[in-house]
Amino acid sequence: MAKKPVLFLLSMIFSAIILAPAAIEAKPVMLKVHADGTFDITGSSVSLRNCYPAMDGHSLRPLAVKVSEAQDRASIRYTLAGGFLELLLFRHEDGLVIETKIEGEEMLAGSISPIGGAEVHGASRFFRSPWGIAADAGIRDWPTERKRETSHSITGLVPPDGNTLVVSTRDYRRFYSSAHLFPAGLTHDFKSIEVAIHTEMIPATGLPSIFITENESAWEAMRNEAGEVALVMGARNQTAQTYHWCSWYYAYYYLTEEKLIDYIDGFETLEPRVPIQTVQIDVGYFPHVGDWLEPNSNFPNGLEASVQKIKEHNYRAGIWVGPYMAGNRSRLYRENPDWVLRNNDGSMAHMITFYEEDRLWGAMDEEFYLLDTSNPEVMDYLRNVFRTFREMGFTFFKTDFMFWGAKPSHQVQRHTPGKTSAEYQRELYEMIREEIGPESFWLGCISNYAPMIGFVDAMRISWDIGADWSYANNFFQEVQGQQYFNNIWWQNDPDAIILRSEFNHMADHEIETLALYMGMLGGAVNTSDLFHEIPEKFLDIFRYLEPPDEKKTATFPFIGEPGNIDVLLRELQPGKGWAALFVNRENAVSADIWSVESLIGEKNATCYNWDTGGHEELGVLSDIVIKLEPRHSRLLYISADGHSPEGINFAGKKIK
Repeated sequence: MAKKPVLFLLSMIFSAIILAPAAIEAKPVMLKVHADGTFDITGSSVSLRNCYPAMDGHSLRPLAVKVSEAQDRASIRYTLAGGFLELLLFRHEDGLVIETKIEGEEMLAGSISPIGGAEVHGASRFFRSPWGIAADAGIRDWPTERKRETSHSITGLVPPDGNTLVVSTRDYRRFYSSAHLFPAGLTHDFKSIEVAIHTEMIPATGLPSIFITENESAWEAMRNEAGEVALVMGARNQTAQTYHWCSWYYAYYYLTEEKLIDYIDGFETLEPRVPIQTVQIDVGYFPHVGDWLEPNSNFPNGLEASVQKIKEHNYRAGIWVGPYMAGNRSRLYRENPDWVLRNNDGSMAHMITFYEEDRLWGAMDEEFYLLDTSNPEVMDYLRNVFRTFREMGFTFFKTDFMFWGAKPSHQVQRHTPGKTSAEYQRELYEMIREEIGPESFWLGCISNYAPMIGFVDAMRISWDIGADWSYANNFFQEVQGQQYFNNIWWQNDPDAIILRSEFNHMADHEIETLALYMGMLGGAVNTSDLFHEIPEKFLDIFRYLEPPDEKKTATFPFIGEPGNIDVLLRELQPGKGWAALFVNRENAVSADIWSVESLIGEKNATCYNWDTGGHEELGVLSDIVIKLEPRHSRLLYISADGHSPEGINFAGKKIK
């Protein structure tokens, strides 16, 4: 099981003199500063040696270096031709902190790396934190081919024994950060790492601090650091877990007002009805991207009539918007071509093109442009869009293609220059939250993550799901790699659960496996299928995934370990009962054995087979043996006190 977090003492070493006591029971993170301005960071199993600052990927060439020390802190000042760069290194309650200060009119760079080209010793793998959606998150082998790998915001350096060293920035309000990991032989004879803060040629005032911490478990190391980020960024992690219906994966852009009425009326024929909170209208209500307030012929009575219908049946009304987007045939673009962001060569920043037969969402637009939100007129337009939707009665907002706002400032011509892309993004997000109100639920989609922390309630983490098992490949990878910040930064949204048996290439066991996997995570739970048309056995599963009032987040207790069966563990009764889902996503029969102690910390427990039809006691077990056919799953309830799961659903909600 994931080991419990440990706080480590930090001992500072300056000029090779150990200032900490000789006997230290906790595992320390050590720092040693050298007279030439290099420094070493040493954890229990991983060390970074000969750390040295860089700008734009090149090591500094200082005219002079001055090292100063006082008690438990040190400073290194590098005098350069155009100014100076200074590092302040000191002990913090949960690790080592590196602060960076730069002065000088000529000291502009695309990136500044307080740790540049450091030798990495002890780490055989790394825990990649994603830049955004579908970014290959999770524990990966250290790169060996002649290319670098990149992790963003939080990076875990993982040794064989698990004592993971984490390098992180916690404040993303102005600058993004990333870690570049290099194999031996690419830039140096040794494995190396560069930790970069992306300054985008903007004066580097108020650079975020770098925090270095350690934990004996990679999972806990990443989850603990995600919690620190959440505190700094004011994450919205207390919002009730969403359980909703979205129109996209059933109706796509063919949704009409008439169809929506029929769907909702169909929902009401069920007794009891499925207790979803929200009905969300997705893409297809507008004539062209950007003309959000001009409903097309699919909604002849405007969106207000649909909102009224949704609310009459006591659902929250939801809407899809792509705030950065403008189609070339839209009224928005025709009347305001100067609102489009331009590249440095003067060309328009168009993000998607359709020059052949295919078109996106049924409109004729050949090009989709990126709006320049540094233009006050653009912000006024978008403010009116969100204000109007809120006045219509929408209180659930899904904003899509949000990574479009991440174009680095030194690569484009802004209407009002002088800020980083993160600042421009957060100005937009602050405006959106202001207009939709603190009570509205906001789901981000296709976004870079860092600037959205503190604004959104949920975030899509993987590519679109589909009516074929192959669509789930990215889903499986991302939900494991990104679960460490689920319900810490926001609710992770693994995408819609496909429940229909018709118009679906998946077999029944594949539908059930994916539905349980998605629902067990503890993030957003939603579908686009019609409740009154799907088979009863799949409707029962969706009902059994209704979230409880208190969010319960699944863990992957064996993440990064070898094996062909995924294990998800979710505590449903504090200290007493757990749901354990075993999934074989391979194409061959798989079997394995786990000790009960490795799952819940107890030597044995009463175990039950569990499904929507009830539960079957297996007895008191010390080991759990699982054998699964390809793409099958098995759900168990593990009880420390002997009680069965009677009276609760798969998510831990009490059944009335």
